[in-house]
Amino acid sequence: MANFDDILEKSKDIAQTAAEKSQEIYQFSKLNVELADIKRKKQHNFSSIGKQYYDAVKGGKDIPDFTANIEEIDLLNDEIEEKQALINELKASIKSC
Repeated sequence: MANFDDILEKSKDIAQTAAEKSQEIYQFSKLNVELADIKRKKQHNFSSIGKQYYDAVKGGKDIPDFTANIEEIDLLNDEIEEKQALINELKASIKSC
């Protein structure tokens, strides 16, 4: 039969593992919120391009330069890839529980 010290040690191990998994789940949730925010910014840039184009065509003006929007979208795509990679790593870690 296990003595009290063994039971206490196992309890500490279980508590430590639970704390680590809770932290991973928190990080997973945080990364998902950040990813959603980045995607929202990307969508805003696409909408801005469309509105500027529409306004220019409708008003008979020259088509504006969208270089800044395109560069921003490229940067946001890079951020999306980075966040998604982190999310995938955490998913694998959480599932191994």
